[in-house]
Order: sequence, then structure tokens, then C-alpha cells
Amino acid sequence: MRFNNNLLLIASFFGAATPFRRTCRPATANDGKGFYTMTDIDTWDNIAADFCVSLVDLQKMNPDGPGNVGDIFTVPCKDRERDCARIPDSTYGYYTIVDGDNWASIASDFCANVDDLRSLNPQTIVNETATAGVVVQVLCDRN
Repeated sequence: MRFNNNLLLIASFFGAATPFRRTCRPATANDGKGFYTMTDIDTWDNIAADFCVSLVDLQKMNPDGPGNVGDIFTVPCKDRERDCARIPDSTYGYYTIVDGDNWASIASDFCANVDDLRSLNPQTIVNETATAGVVVQVLCDRN
């Protein structure tokens, strides 16, 4: 599939939406885990997607099975600086690169690795430098 940044930019104005991103409260143990309080719009699937963990792993982290509004989930907890403009009815979205970005940190914020990012953007990612202003397609499966 050929990737056209001009069409992508136009599509982002008319059809993309910024998704809601869940955040966590880091655990005091500083072990990479934290806590998230369930809201009325949450499901196990979208909580897992937002914290870059499989549903099975989220269930293992929460064996008592919270699932009601106000219940507290244990989740992987890391700061994610970037967010995407989601393509409606899709698990993909767009991200515009800013100064200081690199492929590894962009991929990590979207629950991917650099190879995943390259496969989504074969025409765009042609060298090791992430150029500010370039729009890339990313995984964006949060609600």
C-alpha cells in the first residue's frame, strides 16, 4: 500500500479523532506497575489496549477479576508522551513527528516496535532519523 502524506493530512482534518487515553498511578515499588481505576466506559479489552498489555496478561495481573466502576486494576505503568489521531472504525491512526522524536520512542508509545512502525510506513521510514513534521501511521486501538 502506498502512503501519501498529503492525503493523510487531509484525512486527519476530516475523519480522525483524538482518542481518550487512560493514565495510571505508578506503584511506590517503582517496578513498572501502577494502578488504574475503572470507569463506566471501560472494558477489559480497551484497558489492556491502552496499557500495551494482552488481555490474558491483564487478567493474570488482576486475578480477583475487578470489573466494576471504581475497581482498581494493576497495570503496566509508563509515561506515554505521544497520542494519535485515530481513523474512525480502525485500529490505526496518525502521528506527526516532533523535534526530539526517534523511531523507538514513537513505536513504544503506540504499543509497537520499530519493525511494526516500518511495516506501516514503508515509504516514510527510509532512514534512522525521525524528521519533524512528517506524519506516520501508527497503531491506535484505544477507544
